[in-house]
Amino acid sequence: MLAAAFLGALPPEGRAAFEAEPDLGGRLAGLVEEAKAALGSFAAPDDGFVAQLGAVLPADATPETLGRLRAADLYLAYGCAAGETIALEAFESEFGRDIDLAISRSGNINLAKDEFRQLVRSKLFVAAVGRRPKIADYAGRGDLRSWVRVTALRMIVDLVRQHAGNKVVPLEAEALGAIPAPGDDPELDYFQRVFKTEFKEALQTAFGRLTPRERNLLRHQVLHGLNIDQVGALYRVHRTTAFRWIEKARRSLLQHARDALKQRLHVASGEFLSIMRVVQGDLEVSVRRLLVSNIEAEPPE
Repeated sequence: MLAAAFLGALPPEGRAAFEAEPDLGGRLAGLVEEAKAALGSFAAPDDGFVAQLGAVLPADATPETLGRLRAADLYLAYGCAAGETIALEAFESEFGRDIDLAISRSGNINLAKDEFRQLVRSKLFVAAVGRRPKIADYAGRGDLRSWVRVTALRMIVDLVRQHAGNKVVPLEAEALGAIPAPGDDPELDYFQRVFKTEFKEALQTAFGRLTPRERNLLRHQVLHGLNIDQVGALYRVHRTTAFRWIEKARRSLLQHARDALKQRLHVASGEFLSIMRVVQGDLEVSVRRLLVSNIEAEPPE
């Protein structure tokens, strides 16, 4: 029974809301039908699919959450985790190009596309002892394509760190040459723009959430080139206070950008950091563009 399998996979603290749903079985059956209409049927049982849904839902999920899930993407992930040939072939056809584009940017790694694809397959579809395959962690709240891209990027960062041995890998090296010369690779340019666009929109949102003083502090430092002593003199505060204010403004900007980007792409904190490594080379340019405006009036703080 679908409802029983689903409820059994939920965390104990999340069951009450779903147990009170009068037509839980019908809603789950609708998700299954939607998924099969897009992908066809797998040999793996339907109750296993809904159990995987329950396992990846957050503890505060409600029956309304089910209506926002990406049923087809979740079913594809379920089929891959179960080793279904039709699902694995569909995954390769749908996302192979995205994986190839990810390794194309990694000039620091001597690894062929086919080799990298095999590493990604092992990472996603082969379960470690006592654990599920990583693909089963996909929670259906964001696009599976974005989830696969970010997973591939994180693997590349890990490979760079392994090749570096005990050396500290600077952020520029972790970016893996992600900002290539324009026109080097049209497909890579497109892949890069996907993340840049999302990041710039998130940064715009973040900038709007800063206080007028925080925006002005960033203007003084980034646009006007004022040092800490000059900012302190401008505000008639000690340089230590000026430094603290500026650092807080920078942290606030990045925190708001993190929140906005996670909301747009539905990614976790670790995945956000991987995306940041891809777009960070353009961060200062983006901030400068946002800061091109007059000094704002600052209400008393």
